[in-house]
Amino acid sequence: MATKIVLAPGGGIHWPGLASLALEAPIRVPTRLLALSLLLLAPGVATAQRLDWRARVALYGDNTEFFTPYRVGETILGTQLQTWLEAKPGRRTELRLGFYADRRLGSEQFTDTLLPIVAFRYRTEHSQGIIGTLETVRRHGLLEPLMVTTRELTTPVESGIQWIETRGIFRGEAWVNWQQLNTPTQREAFEMGAVLRVEPTDWATIEAQHLWSHRGGQLYDAGVPVSNNRVTALGATARHTLPTLGASSLAAWRFWSDGSIDPNYPADRASKGHGTYLRASVTPRGWVEVFAIHWRGRDFVAAAGDNNYNSTGHDPAFYRSQRKYTELGLLRRTPIGGGVTFDAEARWHRIDNEKSIAFFNTPWELSYRFIVRAPIDVVVRRR
Repeated sequence: MATKIVLAPGGGIHWPGLASLALEAPIRVPTRLLALSLLLLAPGVATAQRLDWRARVALYGDNTEFFTPYRVGETILGTQLQTWLEAKPGRRTELRLGFYADRRLGSEQFTDTLLPIVAFRYRTEHSQGIIGTLETVRRHGLLEPLMVTTRELTTPVESGIQWIETRGIFRGEAWVNWQQLNTPTQREAFEMGAVLRVEPTDWATIEAQHLWSHRGGQLYDAGVPVSNNRVTALGATARHTLPTLGASSLAAWRFWSDGSIDPNYPADRASKGHGTYLRASVTPRGWVEVFAIHWRGRDFVAAAGDNNYNSTGHDPAFYRSQRKYTELGLLRRTPIGGGVTFDAEARWHRIDNEKSIAFFNTPWELSYRFIVRAPIDVVVRRR
């Protein structure tokens, strides 16, 4: 749960458990920031709506030591801020207005990515509809062959339309993430996804996932033909708490791919592919999750997926029809307090029978990640 801060009458700040702090010294506020703040606050003041300010801070590091044809090594180290004012005009409606900023450590820029957060949300007991900035927790729940895990760090903010439905044992989500406009010089780009999950018992889950990546445009072709990539997955997961091994799970999935977003994709390559994904995990004494993933694929291509699962290499000229991939990992998610969490992960990758220099000249490659997430919630005005 996030820390709650309330602006007290008379310009002070009330922190739960502490006395109000009066602001006696004048505070210098930039004119543009003050004007923007007054503009944003005016509707809430005029209609006496509930108004909250929320911030989500993330400090992250992700390093991949890859020396095989499918992915290149990369280090991502930075900080992120998502902040917005949240108004509730009605019992079921919510309006968010703010911005997202990302800065890579060592960058010469004040911020490397700056995007608006604008969303209208409509919520009932079982449903939630969103127009604008989408809800993207853990990549919508998509597995690695459909969406690479670094998307959580590189593009955590998506914009489009989304519907989330939760009823008893069923949970479903569908969305459109619009990524690029169609102009005379560029093709439009968007993703359409869906995740459907059923939990018939407390130890089993049946799930279907789909992601459609589109490049094209009805108004302008930009001199490039329309291209699409569709990936579908169907799987089941069994979970149980075992003595000593703790929370344990076993999942089996089947994947199918169709098409490629590369307009120059060679015609002599298979346009359809498939793969089998197995994942097992245990959590000894509830401390750290130990997991293993094994993949067998044939002509599988997913535009947004982890390329370690694809038949096409990082260089599109490289192609290997039959693929074999194994991954071993350790994952620890730690709640620190006040809603702050710390996630740490280490993975070892064996990619086909490729040799590597990443991990002591063995066939294994290495990656690791850490993320600190901290929420802040400030009550600006009560209804």
